[in-house]
Amino acid sequence: MSKEHQFEKLRDRVKMERIEEACIVRVKDVKGICPPNYEKTDSRPLISPKIMDVKNFVMVYNEVEERGGVKTHEHTAEHGYFIIEGKMLLCIGKEEKEVGAGTAIYIPSGVPHSFRAIGKDKLRLIMIYSLPDKGKR
Repeated sequence: MSKEHQFEKLRDRVKMERIEEACIVRVKDVKGICPPNYEKTDSRPLISPKIMDVKNFVMVYNEVEERGGVKTHEHTAEHGYFIIEGKMLLCIGKEEKEVGAGTAIYIPSGVPHSFRAIGKDKLRLIMIYSLPDKGKR
């Protein structure tokens, strides 16, 4: 599948509204997927170069079922999470910490990390990440 076709496929999953140069995207108007390396996660890209003309970051809304989450990984993008609802067990390097709603988390590039939803409530969070420098991709 060509890159152009992949981008068009992602654009087809998002219904957006334009106001001048800006875009409005509602979570309910984005079809979710469970990305590779994730389990029990409904991931909905809201803002991305693959969807619109944004150049420097991506914003994704995630709903994670109990014991779902992402396996340990690292990458060249720095990113953050904001927990809207629920709790997660966050693993950064060899350390673990339980964090919940109203918490913002910053993860530098190159740092191994993972998380798992804990508790009975769904974990709802926003993930924002920068795009890596083109020379480092």
